[in-house]
Amino acid sequence: MEQPNVRAEPTPNVDVWMLNDDLSRLTLGAFPSGYRMRFYRPGDLVTWLHIQATDPFFAPTAETFAASVPGNDAYLGTRVMFLLDPTGVAIGTITAWNTDRLTGTDIGQIHWVALLPAARGRGLAKPMLSAACAVLREQGHQAACLETNTQRIPALNLYLQFGFVPYARSKTEREAWEAVAPQLKYGL
Repeated sequence: MEQPNVRAEPTPNVDVWMLNDDLSRLTLGAFPSGYRMRFYRPGDLVTWLHIQATDPFFAPTAETFAASVPGNDAYLGTRVMFLLDPTGVAIGTITAWNTDRLTGTDIGQIHWVALLPAARGRGLAKPMLSAACAVLREQGHQAACLETNTQRIPALNLYLQFGFVPYARSKTEREAWEAVAPQLKYGL
């Protein structure tokens, strides 16, 4: 007897928040040989846009950048970071920001995490996130949050591994977490 064709439910497309309430518990990852981070320099908006344009879910613009990470180049130079490959080419970016939008108090925020497609799946996001969390700790943040999407399964797994947990603010978000839970390597 032939089995009916059972189609799996699609992963929900819901924006969600995650929270790590104790950054001091993090074990920081090291970069592979030759890779390193550097901070934003004047003119880096073009590089940031180039990397972010490869995001399969959302490609920000210069206007998105200005609205999301306001500040002058000197301030951005302490928050926006780039991952450089062994030849010195920027292949990833992450921002160590802060916000009071989630909890009502000023906490660190991981923001705008992106890697060029050729750099994905090589274990580079972990040391990138480590570097950004270290910057947040150096800035005096005890906790951090981030906003992501439930369709970003590899990212959700990385964030869960780093102690970020779901911070559901609505029934829709709770249901989205429940729907995606079977696809995750780490428990919720």
